[in-house]
Amino acid sequence: MGKLAVLNESKEWISHDYGDVFFRQPMSSQERLVIGPSSEHVEVMLASARTWPTQQFYVLYLLLISHGGAELGRYQSPLIESFEDLQAFFYTYQTFLESDGRHHIWIGSPTDDGMLVYDQHNIIFGYGDLSSYEQVLASRAFSQREFRIPYPHSHAFPAANAGQEQELLRHFPWQHSPLQKGDEQD
Repeated sequence: MGKLAVLNESKEWISHDYGDVFFRQPMSSQERLVIGPSSEHVEVMLASARTWPTQQFYVLYLLLISHGGAELGRYQSPLIESFEDLQAFFYTYQTFLESDGRHHIWIGSPTDDGMLVYDQHNIIFGYGDLSSYEQVLASRAFSQREFRIPYPHSHAFPAANAGQEQELLRHFPWQHSPLQKGDEQD
């Protein structure tokens, strides 16, 4: 079972697949890219972050539900000094991030090169140089088409991932802050 599931015609929960699609979504003062990968969400995020001129990063991990008793909230990493270090972090926790619906994770730039948000609905939101992200997606045969979060849906919280949550929270000396309005989605 994937991170996000929907009911099929037989009323059974099955993994939801957006189908490798993306679209530009207008916002109040800019646009963002809404990306629905079929798989390899971490790879899509890393390839997009690699387009940024400044190769320094922050990670923001938003823990919405804990299976290990950790304090809910926002966990901000210290400055990650290289793309290779960012890649090592994401590859270490890739299975956990792509299979568990109790969190969001963001990659940000200290120089405002961009921001990528991978949410609990298996969607990546891209901010910054959208044309560069679209080139990454085109190289992966993504199609441009609007899509929506399916309803009803459910989020996977595999018990086997409890240890991964604890390991991830020990990975950095995170700076913790409370969740903010809008962080928690259904």
